[in-house]
Amino acid sequence: MAYAELDGLLDEVYTGQERLTPADLRRAAIAAELPPAAMALLDGLPEGEYSQDEAAEALRQVPQIVTGEDRDPLDS
Repeated sequence: MAYAELDGLLDEVYTGQERLTPADLRRAAIAAELPPAAMALLDGLPEGEYSQDEAAEALRQVPQIVTGEDRDPLDS
């Protein structure tokens, strides 16, 4: 469920924006009152600037980066 909420957030925040930082995305997520699971994914996003597609891909890789496992803990 966190990915669906994050995809919706990305659609909103990238309107008129080409690249955003994790801090930009966190601020938008806080304003949107996203649940803790979605916020945890954002907290694991490496620093840098991301296009919308890059951010979506990086967010899907966060669980593997954090846990070191191939399995996504949010798929449980």
